[in-house]
Amino acid sequence: MESQLALHVESGAMLAGAGREDVLLRLGEHSLMIAVDHGVGQMLFRLPAEPRWDDNGEPLPPELAGNLREILTEISRFWKFEPVFWTVGQEPSEG
Repeated sequence: MESQLALHVESGAMLAGAGREDVLLRLGEHSLMIAVDHGVGQMLFRLPAEPRWDDNGEPLPPELAGNLREILTEISRFWKFEPVFWTVGQEPSEG
């Protein structure tokens, strides 16, 4: 996969490809690495049940955490992939 970068205008979050198996979500000074698996036309996002910033361990703000799937859905579709979500410890679910 080529390096990709997209801005989610409403939230200000930026999502960037970070190698074959990860994407990096950034908001201001904070970042969250999200594991992904790529399939034919799909991106499987492996989300933590309670996402926390990698840099300080604090929970994502409720307005971001509550919309995380919607943000990832919008960006992955912009990248021409259909999103699938897997909350770690649960079964995968379609976007």
